[in-house]
Amino acid sequence: MIDPHIYALKDGGISLADLCATLGLDAPEGSFADAVIIAPASLDTARTGEIAFLANRKAASALDGSQATACFVTEKLAPLVGEQRIIPIITPTPKYHLCEATRLLVSERADGAQINPSASVHPTAIIGPGVIIEADVSIGPNCVITHAVVGEGTTIKANAVVGGEGFGVVTSPDGQMISVPHVGRAVIGKRVVIGSSSCVDRGQLGDTIIGDDCKIDNLVQIAHNCVLGRGCILAGHVGLSGSCVIGDGVMMGGRVGLADHVNVGDGARLAAFAGVMHDVPAGATWSGIPAMPIREHMKLVAQNRRAVRK
Repeated sequence: MIDPHIYALKDGGISLADLCATLGLDAPEGSFADAVIIAPASLDTARTGEIAFLANRKAASALDGSQATACFVTEKLAPLVGEQRIIPIITPTPKYHLCEATRLLVSERADGAQINPSASVHPTAIIGPGVIIEADVSIGPNCVITHAVVGEGTTIKANAVVGGEGFGVVTSPDGQMISVPHVGRAVIGKRVVIGSSSCVDRGQLGDTIIGDDCKIDNLVQIAHNCVLGRGCILAGHVGLSGSCVIGDGVMMGGRVGLADHVNVGDGARLAAFAGVMHDVPAGATWSGIPAMPIREHMKLVAQNRRAVRK
């Protein structure tokens, strides 16, 4: 859902006929062309009046329960969309066209930030429009806080950036690399600590969420649409790629790196330098590159040492 405190939607929306004409696509036939689109959305959370995209069959499970009015989709996958009573808009580049639709439908507001009187904000910090800063928050020198909600009792140390645009590119039909617009938020829970020079990117569609009582060291990167549960601890130089889901009480050592869309279960432990490519079960301890259960990793290390000695 697009936060109305931060973003403004196109007044009255836009008909599918006009949207397709603007984007250079064929409009749906008959009365479908008159359907009004008011906002972009992720396919799995889309509601009536919203438009999403589907670019590969692996993501087709997001159609289950989707209430999207329309969906940018390749010709091959269009029947899957139609079966869900969602209007297919045929394009070879679905993600690109959702990005262009986002630019047409969403703009940023210029409303002032809401800062609780008990919050401490350093005079060199930059606080963007629409930001909500709750009670007893401390924001250090040279921080940039934008497109964000910062929960009660949270500390953000010097030079951190919260709510900046995430890293995302998409290829246009003529082969250009285009930056993906991000129209979500960064939602920071209560009593969180975010270390110096760390970055928490806002969501592309939807929110990046940091749960209550998380402690994040210096020089940590948390990409768009990541979700952290309560009480997670991330040491310096940890890097989370987009859309990772981290359970409660997870601990990550220094320089741990996660591929995108990885899930880490409650209470899991990731040793320093672990390169995580796959989901980690709850309570597990993994290490290595690529990361694996620590006992398996230690066996491989021992085997390699014996091989070198021979």
